[in-house]
Amino acid sequence: MSASFVAVANLKGGVGKSTTTLMLADGLAYYFGANVLVVDFDPQANSSQMMLTERGLQMAYEQGKGVHKLLQQFSAGLPPNLADLILPNAVTLEELRKDERNDRRSGWISILPSHPSLRFTEMDVEERVYAGGMRPSELSNRLRQHFADALAPVASLYDVVLIDTPPYLSPLARAGLMLAETYVTPTLADPVSIWGTKQFSDWMAENIAADIAVRNFIVVTRFKNTRYARDAEHELRTIYLKNRTFGPTIPESVQALQAMDRADLDSYNTMRGKYGNLRGDVRRLSERFAGFLADRMGSDVPQLVRS
Repeated sequence: MSASFVAVANLKGGVGKSTTTLMLADGLAYYFGANVLVVDFDPQANSSQMMLTERGLQMAYEQGKGVHKLLQQFSAGLPPNLADLILPNAVTLEELRKDERNDRRSGWISILPSHPSLRFTEMDVEERVYAGGMRPSELSNRLRQHFADALAPVASLYDVVLIDTPPYLSPLARAGLMLAETYVTPTLADPVSIWGTKQFSDWMAENIAADIAVRNFIVVTRFKNTRYARDAEHELRTIYLKNRTFGPTIPESVQALQAMDRADLDSYNTMRGKYGNLRGDVRRLSERFAGFLADRMGSDVPQLVRS
């Protein structure tokens, strides 16, 4: 069975894209026993830093791992090769690590990390190919094919590939969107974020996926339970994106910020210790999204492996 490719995407920054990526990765691995690969296409590298720590991220870069190496292969005209570019242990949960240690793994998280150097590698590629007359749309298509060819040999090892995309539309970002079969769109419940989310949705319908409505899973994040926010969310659900699938609303919480802060590369935490009162939100998010994927694939919803 090949993995489901999912892009976590929105052109509006600051809406919790990387946090949603990590919550989904943890929830799917912990509650459903899924093998998850996170592919970080964002040069800000927030997902990578949260999972690996700053020290771990730099170590991965120095070891020649990550998306930038695949992009360098493309630039050099080399065939895509993922060998040794993926970090197979991006797990931060003690329960998953303990199961692995006891030879009864159920759920795991790996990562193809990003690094701030990715923005410069991408700029070098663009300057070179544009000087030769290539159009941005053609570069996007070629990058999509390069990454698709790289991921094809390992797709059967994973249940879900989560692609964290940057909040802009460079050729590399567009390639990430074209790789995906479904799209998770985090957004805040405020007019500016809703407007940006609507623009992103319209652009996707015109340029990437005409059937975006049935492939789109919306997550309202950092929700403040005020009348203003409730009215904004209601408009999002009933007017702007009324034909989309909505996940659970994720409340604003200091715990969410703390949960993303891994102390050290060798440190682990329990699900309860990491997410605290947000643990139920992570479970609801992963349950709702697992059901969404099952509906898309025409299969049964996977069973929980932990309560």
